[in-house]
Amino acid sequence: MGSMTENRTYTPLEVDLVYLWCDGSDPSFAARKAARIAAFGHVLTEDNAGDVRYVQHDELRYSLRSAFENVPWIRHIFIVTDGQRPVWLKDHPKISVVDHRQIIPAERLPLFSSIAIEMYLDRIPGLSEHFLYANDDMFFNRPLEVSDFYDYDRCPLVWASREREKEMTRQVAADILDDDDRRDWLKTVVRAWMLYRKKRGLEIPFYTPAHSIDAYTKTFFRQTREDYPELEEANSAPFRTGDEISRVLFSYEMINTYECPVRFTGRVNFSARLRNRFFPVEMLTVMRDNVRKLKRDLGIFHPKTFCFNNVKAGNATESERLLQERFPRAAPWEK
Repeated sequence: MGSMTENRTYTPLEVDLVYLWCDGSDPSFAARKAARIAAFGHVLTEDNAGDVRYVQHDELRYSLRSAFENVPWIRHIFIVTDGQRPVWLKDHPKISVVDHRQIIPAERLPLFSSIAIEMYLDRIPGLSEHFLYANDDMFFNRPLEVSDFYDYDRCPLVWASREREKEMTRQVAADILDDDDRRDWLKTVVRAWMLYRKKRGLEIPFYTPAHSIDAYTKTFFRQTREDYPELEEANSAPFRTGDEISRVLFSYEMINTYECPVRFTGRVNFSARLRNRFFPVEMLTVMRDNVRKLKRDLGIFHPKTFCFNNVKAGNATESERLLQERFPRAAPWEK
């Protein structure tokens, strides 16, 4: 006999999809960025403020194609950007381009940090209660259902990684936060973990983001921001500094405070590839910046989504060829 969950009827949801996007090669954007760096007056690392954070190689075009092909049930798509628009995007009733000025307080603009911009996603005009959030280098790899992102109670499924769980002790976390020379992404995740434990008084495991497409509700999103005034203060810098609080804090809240279900993505290494040949597992996502390795892992694991991390000038042609092969059909909003 099947379980009660298996016999339940899944109530249809209206789910939107949100992207952040910019074109770093646009002279106007580059000028605004340079002026903001000069006014900011902080020493910024190449990883946090270099061109790799802003250059685009049409990843958004192919990510939208993947959405058109694999999640056609998405109600509406919002592209959040700073006075820009993809040259290949034509007007279409399913897509809206949202300017930063529509959702971000004027005194904080201009912003060039996705960590800062993310704090205001719930303010997008017309955004549905349930929404997915993706970077433009994330792709829906195969047909998915609403139930891949929300459970029967309409609660988001949190996709996470346990890869660093065992190594992260309270002492290791304290050492990372005390290291003034660190300006990396992991430091922002550790800060979120420590903040949650302090605020809620709970000893929770150390989970990191799955580097994939995340599910939210506006209600949980807003409540978390209200419960943590530290978020807007820490994440107000116009560029990444390493002093921010990672968005994984929202995941900790959904998992531990609101009791949303969590799903873990597997490790992608040699032993996992070997094991998968005999005992296939459900892989949520794969992230690679090497085209050959990404193509290999997509063939072996057939994940739900994938992230093409840091497409650079040196591998742009090869990267676009792979994306063109996987998503050759133009979406109706392309010119």
